[in-house]
Amino acid sequence: MMCRTLCLILIPVVCGLALGCGGNAKTAAVSGYVKYKGKAMAKANVSFTPVEGAGRAASGLTDSNGYYSLSSYGINDGAEPGKYRVAIIARGPDRPPKAGETGSGMPGEMMPGDPIIPTKYFAPDTSGLTFEVKRGSNRANFELTD
Repeated sequence: MMCRTLCLILIPVVCGLALGCGGNAKTAAVSGYVKYKGKAMAKANVSFTPVEGAGRAASGLTDSNGYYSLSSYGINDGAEPGKYRVAIIARGPDRPPKAGETGSGMPGEMMPGDPIIPTKYFAPDTSGLTFEVKRGSNRANFELTD
């Protein structure tokens, strides 16, 4: 009797976990690295904006070795297949406000660090970076220059 009760409880839990871990059927895995002048870019924000405009954007943050995985609906679930314009933002450490800079005025406020890559990469319209996500697993590596 106890075994039967245990099975009735465990079967739905196991099935739910299996379904929940399967990822999103709309997306394809996208990962890669970001380098600038051959150096891995840690803590760079990588964003994919659909070219057609009718899709979901995806983004990821690089680790200390410059590697990232995209997320769109959930963590590391990838991006919907299609063509994308890519933006990459990489800044130095946060810093105190400079003289004349306005912020919230809160004590101890920090401002975003100075750019460590050319700012042309900060926007999908000026970066010149594109990528087409296809079904399956995708590798999107970006080697940035001036």
